[in-house]
Amino acid sequence: MLQTIVFAYDGSTECRNALEEGIALATRFNATCHLLAVIPPPPALAMAAGPLSEGLMESENNSMNQVLEEGVARLRAAGLEATGAIRTWEEPNEAIVHFASEVSADLVIVGHRRCSAFARWWRGSSAHSLLDELPCSLFVSMPRSETSK
Repeated sequence: MLQTIVFAYDGSTECRNALEEGIALATRFNATCHLLAVIPPPPALAMAAGPLSEGLMESENNSMNQVLEEGVARLRAAGLEATGAIRTWEEPNEAIVHFASEVSADLVIVGHRRCSAFARWWRGSSAHSLLDELPCSLFVSMPRSETSK
């Protein structure tokens, strides 16, 4: 039974599609939903150059907060209990795994972004990494059409 669902969410088209598919699933089980956005920390080179403007990270947090609020509002409009969270983390997959453990998730939902075989080899596969590390099930939402590349 699915009681707690985590959505890896950045507001992209792929994540919005995954949110819609996840809403259909979450409403069947009246699951509690958590939207998680992961923001990378400032690059080490930029930090080595001197103090960063406090406005830089604050601006990024504010932008992501707005994206999360829209997603949470969509979940609540569907009658679901929902929260949003931002984590600053070097590797998004690690943040997703830690957050899923933190909230005792039964399912994590991610959107799939199509890319070339070379790009997948170069960057690695997020889904494979999550499959190996998650303490729960993983749902990968596929793009609706080839135009969403």
